[in-house]
Amino acid sequence: MANGLKFTLGLAFVSLIRLIPMPLPNMEPIMATMLPFARKYGKVAGFLFSFLALLSFDFISGRVGMWTVYTGIAYGIIGFAAGKYFSSNNRQKMKYYLGFGLVGTIFYDAITAFIFGIQFGQPLAMTIAGQIPFTIYHLIGTAAFILVLTPVVNRIIVENPMLELGGVGAKRPFAAKHQKRD
Repeated sequence: MANGLKFTLGLAFVSLIRLIPMPLPNMEPIMATMLPFARKYGKVAGFLFSFLALLSFDFISGRVGMWTVYTGIAYGIIGFAAGKYFSSNNRQKMKYYLGFGLVGTIFYDAITAFIFGIQFGQPLAMTIAGQIPFTIYHLIGTAAFILVLTPVVNRIIVENPMLELGGVGAKRPFAAKHQKRD
């Protein structure tokens, strides 16, 4: 995979950010980091990046459980949808990242809260009441991370030709220096 280094750096970056204690619960950078990858590389890449970001952090932090499967799949579905949504060239502005990120966060929290409630035998009303403040925190975190991290990830990792490892379309920045002249 010509962009394997970019994906590896993106996954390492999102895991490192997630290791930093956040001021509020449920604030995490997966959405903000995944969006540029899904926009550039498409649906499958969006799914894999999201799923692997969640899975790898659960392994790193020692918190693997049933929730790892359904939260990873839920984020993967959002990544897939992001690849589809951003396949239109006119959706590359910050307002589209924010809009998709906020809707994706609500979808993720609704699906995972419902399954979490079933997994732990919580009544639906209790699950919803407990989820509301966490979703508010999650939306705040998603918006903040998209505004700050998405442009950085896009510029430094996703759109950086120096990180391409060959393949079709890879730039070779030093090739011009070493070409023979007639």
